[in-house]
Amino acid sequence: MKTKEEIGEKIEVLNDKIAGLRAEEDNLTNELKVILAGSELQSIMLTSTLVSSESQVRDLLEKFEQRAEELNEKYEEASIAGNAEMKNQIHAMIWTNDIRLDTIKWVLEEDEEEI
Repeated sequence: MKTKEEIGEKIEVLNDKIAGLRAEEDNLTNELKVILAGSELQSIMLTSTLVSSESQVRDLLEKFEQRAEELNEKYEEASIAGNAEMKNQIHAMIWTNDIRLDTIKWVLEEDEEEI
């Protein structure tokens, strides 16, 4: 598991990125708005891990992995039903859940990719 110092450094980097994007908020493209939202979510997730034990973080990982399975099933059902609006909503939930999963895996050092 990453140390509190490593997590704190990552939070600082994200918060700097967030502040920079917020300073230009009126001129942000949709792509930059997505980056802003993702960075904010990562910062929140990392901050929550600072006060959590490794077992609590592992429990979160399991919870979000189960959620990923549920969302994938719902997305498939919406696809079969041809419900484009529901697919879009579920896609957004999958995206958010994936950010949570990647962040937790980074904290637990289960994924070598940089978040």
